Amino acid sequence: MRGRVRAVRAAVLHARLRTRRARRYDRAMRLAAILTVATAALLSACDGGSAAPKLTEPVAFTLSVKGMHCEGCEGAICGKVGQIAGVTACKASHMSEQVEVIAPAEQKAAITAAIVKLGYKVE
Repeated sequence: MRGRVRAVRAAVLHARLRTRRARRYDRAMRLAAILTVATAALLSACDGGSAAPKLTEPVAFTLSVKGMHCEGCEGAICGKVGQIAGVTACKASHMSEQVEVIAPAEQKAAITAAIVKLGYKVE
């Protein structure tokens, strides 16, 4: 009989703990949503409604990238570079060890950093 009582008490205690954690999580999620909306409103009010930086016209440039071995490397680089704001085209070649990109000139540093972060060497 004592074993059952202990098991029931443990189950009730566990249920209470789960409920407290759920409430704490719900409060944290509501706070995060409020902060996100407030931050977006503040940013749009500060710069006239646009939180994104203004980019110049895209230009074509070529980067020499060492360490590409196959088409998979090409795809990884173009996939990562394509996620950067303003990039309109990317073509990588492991044979010539070059990456051709069409993007705003001010994004060149971000593109280079993304390629280096993947583990390749940009020269």
